[in-house]
Amino acid sequence: MSIYGALIGIGIIIGIELIRKYYKQISYTDILIILVSALIGARGLFLLHNIREIQIGIINPIAVWDGGLAFFGGLIGILLSIYIISKKKKLSFLNILDSTLLFLPLIQSIGRIGNFFNHELYGKPTSLPWGVYVPEQYRDQQYISFTHFHPVFFYESILNILNFAILLLLRKKFKKEGYITAIYFINYSLIRLLMNVIRIDKEYILNLETSDIFSGIFLAIGVLILLNTMENNNIKDLIAKFFSRILTISLIILAIVSILLKTTLPFETELIIATLTFVVPILTIVLFKKLGITSDFNVSKRSERPRLFAVMAISFAIALYIAINSSSTLLIVIFSTLNITFFLGFVITLFWKISFHMIWSILATFFIIYSLQTPQSYLLILFIPLIAWSRLQLKRHSLLQVVAGTLLTLTCIFLVLTFIKF
Repeated sequence: MSIYGALIGIGIIIGIELIRKYYKQISYTDILIILVSALIGARGLFLLHNIREIQIGIINPIAVWDGGLAFFGGLIGILLSIYIISKKKKLSFLNILDSTLLFLPLIQSIGRIGNFFNHELYGKPTSLPWGVYVPEQYRDQQYISFTHFHPVFFYESILNILNFAILLLLRKKFKKEGYITAIYFINYSLIRLLMNVIRIDKEYILNLETSDIFSGIFLAIGVLILLNTMENNNIKDLIAKFFSRILTISLIILAIVSILLKTTLPFETELIIATLTFVVPILTIVLFKKLGITSDFNVSKRSERPRLFAVMAISFAIALYIAINSSSTLLIVIFSTLNITFFLGFVITLFWKISFHMIWSILATFFIIYSLQTPQSYLLILFIPLIAWSRLQLKRHSLLQVVAGTLLTLTCIFLVLTFIKF
């Protein structure tokens, strides 16, 4: 067995004993199931990243002891196995998860040291005195002429120890179920996002850097769990208002800026498009509120929406006409999606209240991603569940209305991208 495998084993043994000490309701068999699930998940995600290497025989799918574990795959395995165990034994899912994740950073810290012996998980070249020497055969080809690199494995090991210490301290002070899980998700997601800035051995699926995507997802989940553990509803409402208002508007503004940055139209045309898609709707909302046509800026009452939405529909239709005449595929796709989604939402709202906050936020996120087409832009997807939570927390919508707004928008995006040819 390699030193890497030995260190992983040591970390697991320590973790098992500590978990059993703090949560006696689960047996050694349960912990073994969790560990096996974590191993399968971690190895499975790693193999997905390296399908080509497996096909040509560079990687042995079974040789876990030689390295090759994708952490987030392991975390998903842990979550699934704990969920099954909690249902089978009628125990609290979050309680088991709290006890498991409390000690996971310690196991991770020990395991990261093993990366040193495998000459993996190093960062960009550095001249700092603590830079680690990497033999030539283990170097990334683009950095073949460099000898010393950032010891990312060491940085992450230290940060995981710090995370472990934070969780231990918080566990004594905050007993609410799910709190440790939330803090772990938030802390480790931030650690990975930070480390990814200097990591060079990044892994991709469909040209997306999976670590950033998973980090963002678990960061959002952590925030949502943390918000639900809060007992002060006034603070929760304040945070919800920020997500509902500021975050949604910010996404819309960023979407318009992204679109304009990627178009090559004359400035006057871009100004008209920006006016039609942002200025006209905002001014109409403000004017209708001042005239008493609507009772609030959120247009919460369904009966007040038709006249406002009719004005916006005309404005969006004119923008689509300009887009078609411009022959810009980007603009045609964007404004076709906007008009189709808005029209269907408009029709639905005549009979039933649907969440337009979800429609706007998802459309804006799609427009940003479609315009910029960068892996980083996909991280904005993570704001959507926060906006959904805010609408539920503020009791502006029911869960069904939020889901309906989400599904309607995603369906329209899919239809435009799949069936409409330009």
